[in-house]
Amino acid sequence: MEERVPPSSAAGDLTDEPPNRHGHGHGRRNVSSYDDSFDYSSVSRPVGSLDLTPEEDYDSNTYVVQVPKDQIYRVPPPENARIVEKYRNPMNKRRNSCCTRVCWIILVLFVIGISIGITLVILHKVYSPKGAILFIADVHVKNQSRPRYEFTMKVKNPNENVAISYENDGDAFLLLKKKKLATGKFPQLEQEGGDSRNVRITLTSSNTIVPVEVSKSMHDKKTERAVSLQLEMNLKGEMNIGFLNLWSKDMHVVCDFKVSTLSTGTKVLSQKCDTQIK
Repeated sequence: MEERVPPSSAAGDLTDEPPNRHGHGHGRRNVSSYDDSFDYSSVSRPVGSLDLTPEEDYDSNTYVVQVPKDQIYRVPPPENARIVEKYRNPMNKRRNSCCTRVCWIILVLFVIGISIGITLVILHKVYSPKGAILFIADVHVKNQSRPRYEFTMKVKNPNENVAISYENDGDAFLLLKKKKLATGKFPQLEQEGGDSRNVRITLTSSNTIVPVEVSKSMHDKKTERAVSLQLEMNLKGEMNIGFLNLWSKDMHVVCDFKVSTLSTGTKVLSQKCDTQIK
């Protein structure tokens, strides 16, 4: 019968036991298991593999890892990416900054406009500007080829703290039974708060032929012939508080009046004037 040969001690020495969790004990390799006659450098290794060269002292379980230089990569810091983006897109940043400035300017102008509007509303509620008060102080008619009607008007500013400035393009009309007799202009005038003064308005007839009722009152020297007329004026007044020009108001003035005669010694018998602010 053939005898069984026990395994050599070298084979037993090449058997590795798994190391314990602390890397000590029976997991160590036996130094005598390495064959000094074998040329390990002749063994081909794949490209890029790690070059693991055991140290002379194998009992320390220490290995030197050699990594090829072409496999070492350096990751740039994130600050570099920001710098690159900054120099790559300078126009975008300029556009964004310009848009931001424009938005801020629009916002500031909007806030200023709202503030001014609120201030005007408050001032209008506090002061409540009123239209001028007018009435006829005197009437004089010059009988010429085209009659001229001269009115002396008393104008009062009822606002104590608001000044009124009248422009010189205000229109004035003299009417008889809704028919126009003469036209003229209201003079330029500036009034402080509570001021009252007289102004003269001259109206000239556009026709040489006048109505019979007006002609009789003008030429009858013995008997006074009363005539009822109407004076209308369209005025534009600027309302000011100090140096601030706050409101521009259109005023329509209507005076219904009756005179004793259109000849010499004309007297105003009755009148009613009304001012409406548009």
